[in-house]
Amino acid sequence: MKVLVVGGTGPTGPHVVQGLLDRGHDVTLFHRGVHEPPELPEVRHIHGDPHFRETIEEALAHEQFDVVACMYGRVKTLAEWFAKRCEQFVAVGGVPSYKNVLGWTDQRPPGAVLPTREDGPLADAEGEASSFAGKVLAAEREVLGRARDGDFRGTVIRYPAIHGPRNQNPHEWMVLKRMNDRRPFMILPDGGLGILGRCGARNAAEVLLRCVDRPEAADGEAFNAADDTQYSWRQWVDVVARAAGGTIEIASLPAELAGPVQASLIPLRDYSPQTLFDTTKAKTLLGYREVMSAEEQIRETVARLLETPPDVDSQIAFVDTFSYDREDALVAAYRKAVEEVREAAGWDAPALHHPLPHPKKAGLGPDEMGR
Repeated sequence: MKVLVVGGTGPTGPHVVQGLLDRGHDVTLFHRGVHEPPELPEVRHIHGDPHFRETIEEALAHEQFDVVACMYGRVKTLAEWFAKRCEQFVAVGGVPSYKNVLGWTDQRPPGAVLPTREDGPLADAEGEASSFAGKVLAAEREVLGRARDGDFRGTVIRYPAIHGPRNQNPHEWMVLKRMNDRRPFMILPDGGLGILGRCGARNAAEVLLRCVDRPEAADGEAFNAADDTQYSWRQWVDVVARAAGGTIEIASLPAELAGPVQASLIPLRDYSPQTLFDTTKAKTLLGYREVMSAEEQIRETVARLLETPPDVDSQIAFVDTFSYDREDALVAAYRKAVEEVREAAGWDAPALHHPLPHPKKAGLGPDEMGR
């Protein structure tokens, strides 16, 4: 088939392009031409802006494709343009379409439902969605509405945070640079117990490729993408550090005090501190199976970053300033305050006991603790 990949030069794009080529498809990329990664398979490129109808029409008016994989640009506008112009339209969206992924304190119970499934409540289920989530939902509904109308076979894939060697916001560098600088610790909010639902680039690409493989099963559906194994932030730091051959201690601070670190970790402001996305639907309907474990993909990313350190100063989304003096002062002040509060409160945690009896000798009565 003739396949147009809109975007295709980011973390998942080269894997999608190579997968399509391996399946024997004729692939063309449509993007602005700003990013041309060296590992991108050699295919035809059309350079143009995929955000506006006039620029889309200018670039594609004389083109015809069987399948469109929309990974970039303005999805709603692209879906409108390709209605009745292609057989299948697969759009990459995002998990902010779900209730409380963004604005997680606004509704009750606060936070995203765990695990989040495709039939779960959407961002506007109990009120108006945030501006960003509303745009994500509008794009989804355009694609799925066109599918219901028979304009094409339409599918939406909801990406969570994507990790991999080409990620524009390399979270792993927050750990690796501190290890290189011989920092004794790294600050994490609330003990690093938050969970950011993630998907490695190779696995995210596989979900999209399975949609192309099974257009009838994918038609009119939305699918989550996620790794089978999900890590808390504390576990993730440990996996990254071990991939680099070392370890790093965690300094736990309340989220209210760990603002600079929190801003570096989360993908968007006011993003839920706990997210997990279920992929049973993709496995059942599409036959999806992850192609590489989360740990293997982290090791791949770490190896790339150590070989070629990223230019994080040019990445607007990477806001870790590695201000070690400020970190030291913040941790010292917090630990001093904890000791002062403990001394002032004078209240120790009570002893804990199992509620069921554990007798030390045979008998029918209560055990030694009266249970």
